[in-house]
Amino acid sequence: MKNILHLVTILFVTTLIGQNGDTINDAIPIDGTMASIDILNYNSASNSGLAPACISADDVFYKHTVNVGDNKMTIGMACAGLAVITDVEYQIFKAPQGDIGQLQELDCNAYTVFVLVGGSFQFVIDDTGTSNTYYLRVYKNSDSGINLSSLLGGTSITMKSEFDATLSTDTQEFEDTKIVTKENKLEILGNKSFTSSTIYALTGQEIYKEDNTEVIDIVDISQLNTGIYVLVLENENTSITHKFIKR
Repeated sequence: MKNILHLVTILFVTTLIGQNGDTINDAIPIDGTMASIDILNYNSASNSGLAPACISADDVFYKHTVNVGDNKMTIGMACAGLAVITDVEYQIFKAPQGDIGQLQELDCNAYTVFVLVGGSFQFVIDDTGTSNTYYLRVYKNSDSGINLSSLLGGTSITMKSEFDATLSTDTQEFEDTKIVTKENKLEILGNKSFTSSTIYALTGQEIYKEDNTEVIDIVDISQLNTGIYVLVLENENTSITHKFIKR
């Protein structure tokens, strides 16, 4: 029994350590809005040393991977008003297809929390691409006049992806690409650049993938079961997303 309890304790502590966000590798996942920020993650935070950095300070990382079929990403923070004015430093990264080795900095900024009024920021990314992971790096506030517990106790973090029908296929570059669903195939009309096609179930499972040397004009869906799926057409630079029903 003691051995079992000891093992459970180790697993519990390991889980806590794995979720503390002290480095980008153990970033805290968010899908929606986190209204309660754990002050313990900031009290135990150290300087990750990840480059590039906005400032030299202890930091905590959060992350969100774009859900299959989504094409818009929103990242934001909001703080309640304090007794004094302070700034919150943050940084936003993109990891294409979740590959940290290709990490790209999207923003390095700060927002001001005003007395009684509060403060916030919102960063919106359109045409996010399938399965990209976004990271929010929040630097620990070092202002000696700030009570960190009060600051974080009134702070929320939002990281969420969604499908916006006005994006992707409505852009000027791809406005001529139309996708027509037929009984056993998808017809890609006006395609001038997309050579890769992937079909996902709504659960995120990859059902079908094909890479071509020429642009795609037909995607075979005859082997799919009845249901709702997501088609992603891609080239080297971008992608478009299309939800369809296989009847």
